[in-house]
Amino acid sequence: SLKGGDDMCQDDKERTAREVLRTIALDDARLLAERQRAIDALTLFHADALPDLLEIEKRVANGVLKERSRIYSDRIKQGALISMTL
Repeated sequence: SLKGGDDMCQDDKERTAREVLRTIALDDARLLAERQRAIDALTLFHADALPDLLEIEKRVANGVLKERSRIYSDRIKQGALISMTL
């Protein structure tokens, strides 16, 4: 079903946002703080972010980022609503 004109499907927008955040989190050239914030921001998408968080956890070498992704993905799996702070 087609919705109003400007509605580049909300799902597409959210998917794009998650892809951008995942890319930032995986980018070794970026500052650690930027990468942490990208992971934090993914939590806004709740369960939809789970595949991204699991991929980040698997692919990053940095222990801080790996742990942050793991904590968030565990909380999402447990059904917890997450705020942006650990």
